[in-house]
Amino acid sequence: MVRLEEITAVALSAVAEPASDDPIHKCLNYDSEALRELVLNTPDEALQLADANLRVFPFKDVETCWRRLYTDASIVKACLSICDHCGFPRERNSHKEDGTHHTSFYSRLLSDLNKHMNSGKETEGLKVSPDAPWLSPTVHILDKALIMTGAPLRESLIESLLDALQNSTISPSENGTADLQTPYGDDGDDRAAKRRKVSPPLFLPDAIPAPALKSPILRVSAPSFDSIEHHIRHTRTPLVITDAVEHWPAMSTRPWASKDYWSNRTFGGRRLVPVEIGRSYTDEGWGQQIMEFGEFVDRYIWHGQMQFSENSDREQSQNGPGEHNGNTGYMAQHDLLAQIPALRKDICIPDYCYIDPPGPEPGTPLYMKKRREQEGKLPEMGSRAKSTDLMDKDNCDDNSSNCSASELGLPADPIINTWIGPSWTISPLHHDPYHNILVQVVGAKYIRLYSPRTPASQIYPKGMEVVHSSSSENRDKAEGGVNEPRLIDMSNTSQVDLAAIELSPAESEQWDALWPGFMQAEYVETVLREGECLYIPVGWWHYVRSLKAGISVSFWWE
Repeated sequence: MVRLEEITAVALSAVAEPASDDPIHKCLNYDSEALRELVLNTPDEALQLADANLRVFPFKDVETCWRRLYTDASIVKACLSICDHCGFPRERNSHKEDGTHHTSFYSRLLSDLNKHMNSGKETEGLKVSPDAPWLSPTVHILDKALIMTGAPLRESLIESLLDALQNSTISPSENGTADLQTPYGDDGDDRAAKRRKVSPPLFLPDAIPAPALKSPILRVSAPSFDSIEHHIRHTRTPLVITDAVEHWPAMSTRPWASKDYWSNRTFGGRRLVPVEIGRSYTDEGWGQQIMEFGEFVDRYIWHGQMQFSENSDREQSQNGPGEHNGNTGYMAQHDLLAQIPALRKDICIPDYCYIDPPGPEPGTPLYMKKRREQEGKLPEMGSRAKSTDLMDKDNCDDNSSNCSASELGLPADPIINTWIGPSWTISPLHHDPYHNILVQVVGAKYIRLYSPRTPASQIYPKGMEVVHSSSSENRDKAEGGVNEPRLIDMSNTSQVDLAAIELSPAESEQWDALWPGFMQAEYVETVLREGECLYIPVGWWHYVRSLKAGISVSFWWE
């Protein structure tokens, strides 16, 4: 186990001496000394400069150097916070007699950290009180770097910093309460089994009755690789797969249904997550916020009825219990498993995701769009076509191993996203440019799908729309910055409000008047329950509604 002072020293050393080919050098025209002064001596200024250059739409057009600058400045700011509050104050001998900053301060700071490690007095390393007021803000600094930039070249370093910080936290058991830091064991660990039996659930038991299925999707139990390959390549229809993920630790030894497990994995609820606020990304007033996982659970999963952790209790005392203004909060389409790698060990990529699938069916909207894109007539369409300052990232750039694998002709790992929310979260009727295997880990969802050959006169795709993002409230606005309207291609999303139709099926005449022909369009549907997978072929329109609070993981590939 790496000690906090050790990884802090390693982090500061890495930032002080970036590799010669590190893209960060481009930020200040390859002036290494100026870069070092900016990042080490004025990390807040470095963050402001980087943030101003991150405000490019789409996010994939942001140069990597600015993502690197934001990341390294965040690491320095977090490390200085740790040093300031753990007996290594930066003020000591930090200035020359003429008042200018002395860069050798870092040399002395590293020396102090190394002396502490080698003193033999603190064999277990630094200890931090879980009530320390600086603890959560320091975690947030590092998490924002992960969420905002993907932390290129520094993902493992930030993971190590966060792990060491959590491990250094004095466990509540030392104060007479339950130990949140106890790791979960393997299948054979009796203590882990006992914990699973007594651990309270993460989600409330509330559930919405499942609708009667008129056109159920075919279900198969533990199908062979060859049979699924034939289905994907030739049958090309949705398919429910059962009995394929029981071996996942998330379903057993490291249960994602457990409140205690999530408290452990999210540092007592302190880890930040991006949350969509509002019923649907097609609705007026929809936006995004970055908040603590504990606050997300308290406000939008439990609605103030329960308390996720002592840390979230402190947050609620400031914000008021259960204040969510009746809005829905949904952690949707987030690469949580990259942000918290320990969770990645709880799942396995289905073998089916390595099947070489067919492209969109000729003549379908996605096929025609991709053809126009190849001809250079349209910009590349995003996977979910929604206004997203926080999460509109270039998957190829953030998963360079995937790109290199594709170049070599090897199967690339799928894009993995996690979805966590209460009942009645919805994803409006839309299609994606990927094949998808959606796994329901906890809870249940109702899903309806329409063929990509459904005529536009029945499915009513949107067009180019002006979007004003409301997610910027969680990011410090750049000086003089203006929230410019954006023109975004929404043609992968239907105008039809299927959730409203579900709520008021008796108003069929009204819906026929609004969207003539839609009520007659053919569809297939299913209720996806815990441990079940749904294969969604590329380009198929699909609408998703949560029947019970829970967690899903999607695997996109092409």
